[in-house]
Amino acid sequence: MRKILLLHTGGTLGMAPSGEPASLAPGPFLDHLLVQVPELSQLAELAVEVPFNQDSACLEPTHILALAQRVRDAARDFDGFVIIHGTDTMAFTASCLGFLLSSLGKPVVVTGSQRPLAFVRSDARSNLVNAVDLACRAIPEVGICFGTHWLRGVATDKLSVSQFEAFESPNLAPLAEIGAEIQLHPTAGEFLRQVPAGLGLKLDLNLHTVTPHPGMAWFSAPAGAKAVLIQAFGAGNLPMDRADLLAFLEDCQRRRLPVVVTSQCAYGGVDLSAYELGRKVEEMGGISGGLHTRWAALAKLGLVLGAGGGIVEAKEAFRIAWAGEPMRDGAWPQA
Repeated sequence: MRKILLLHTGGTLGMAPSGEPASLAPGPFLDHLLVQVPELSQLAELAVEVPFNQDSACLEPTHILALAQRVRDAARDFDGFVIIHGTDTMAFTASCLGFLLSSLGKPVVVTGSQRPLAFVRSDARSNLVNAVDLACRAIPEVGICFGTHWLRGVATDKLSVSQFEAFESPNLAPLAEIGAEIQLHPTAGEFLRQVPAGLGLKLDLNLHTVTPHPGMAWFSAPAGAKAVLIQAFGAGNLPMDRADLLAFLEDCQRRRLPVVVTSQCAYGGVDLSAYELGRKVEEMGGISGGLHTRWAALAKLGLVLGAGGGIVEAKEAFRIAWAGEPMRDGAWPQA
């Protein structure tokens, strides 16, 4: 049987009916899982660790980096990994891990649930069974298993706070469709791995994020910010007739802050050449985020900053795919 390491980091899945976390000791927690989901023992030889038990809304970069390091350290001893994680920031963690573990060569399946495993009506049981099954299949991907899909982590976002089908990869086909059988995408695991050397020692999220709305006043980025991430309208448009926005962008240029532009739209992405407003953004230093999700863009920019990069490195990072994130609409990244 395949040896799978299950890393429990917190979230709804492991909660007791009272809303309290289940036992944090790995042995009792594994026993609890096998009582609730005995079929897991038919799928794999499981080991459980609890690196931390944290509401995902409270995760810090150090948690994510430590999780990535634990997976790397255990890679020789296990055939695959399942990470139980809260849904609130699951897409961000999966994006970070997708970049950090792109060359691991083994499956890393992130899962969780909308309702605790201890509840009678819960999606936790099926999500957990499917995640362990996928982790046994030797597909070298980092992805989120939730509902009826396995989705590439660097292309995924959370769309619902209550539906069991809570996640989607809007601009990339699923790695797998999960029904009576698991139907894997024919090229799952096959993508060009281009994460620059030297990344991952630090995830620096000291950046200024902006989601504009009509009539919004633009103020300078905080003094300590090292970059700006703007979630713009449509294909990357901003109200470039506003003097305060022009002053904002001029200030970013003067301070040598990378300004990455993503879209408020889930489907499609940024094309700064499509409209005059977008072209003006680009003329003032805006870097197109293309089809990057908000979480993939945040993760990539944080890793660039963590490695000491600036405008040049950010431009290059968003020019190419590091770990199979979609770069062109409708195109499945190929090796």
